Amino acid sequence: MRGTLSRPIDQLTLDWRAVSRGSESKRALHLLADIEPDVASTRAEDLEELVSLLRGAIGDPRGDWAPRVLQAMLRTQSVHPLIPRAILQALLPGLVTVARRLSWGSGGDWIDGGTFFSDLITTTWEVITEWCGEDRPYALLDLLSAVRCRMRRQIVSRRSAREIAVGPELDRRLGIRRSSEISDLEILAQAIEDLHGNELDPTDAAVLYGNRVLGLSMTELAKMTGRSRRFLADRRRRAEEQFCA
Repeated sequence: MRGTLSRPIDQLTLDWRAVSRGSESKRALHLLADIEPDVASTRAEDLEELVSLLRGAIGDPRGDWAPRVLQAMLRTQSVHPLIPRAILQALLPGLVTVARRLSWGSGGDWIDGGTFFSDLITTTWEVITEWCGEDRPYALLDLLSAVRCRMRRQIVSRRSAREIAVGPELDRRLGIRRSSEISDLEILAQAIEDLHGNELDPTDAAVLYGNRVLGLSMTELAKMTGRSRRFLADRRRRAEEQFCA
């Protein structure tokens, strides 16, 4: 399975190498840096170097600049068509994690991990381009959450309930009717997405979604957001308390 998954990843990497060091890559980076000071501060010469810096910042205590740069790239991607491609490349490790959490698409219509990941890439591209111009402080987590949710909608009716249990009190508070086609995890995802109705702080909801729905650990979330595990745990606890208040 891992071999079939590696094929689309390898193809993405080859495609990226073909364009990320050329003159258009340098032009795209300079156009972006002229508008976004956080991008300019990286001193990258082209998009290949910028993506490499972003990946290297994940897990580095000094990498708290990375979420701001990805936020800027999403916000200003319209200045050059290579910028959304760079965002996709920067998201690649996170997409592998999403694929793993979804068990490579088991229960869906995919014949193997490679075909599932190809659809995952297509979905990610759609989300990136749809969000052009949006200003999202938690761009990385927001993007992965949206991609995962869209992919899961395709397979949730054929998947058994996951290990996360939503208690009867939460069901009562949210007024959600259970059915054999909706798992506990899907109920939680729907509830978190309904931020206005539940009056959840968007940051609290993002942390709860990432941990309880995406299945990311606090360590993984800390690497993605540049925030401490203690901060994220406090946000998750506050969101959980809001649910059952």
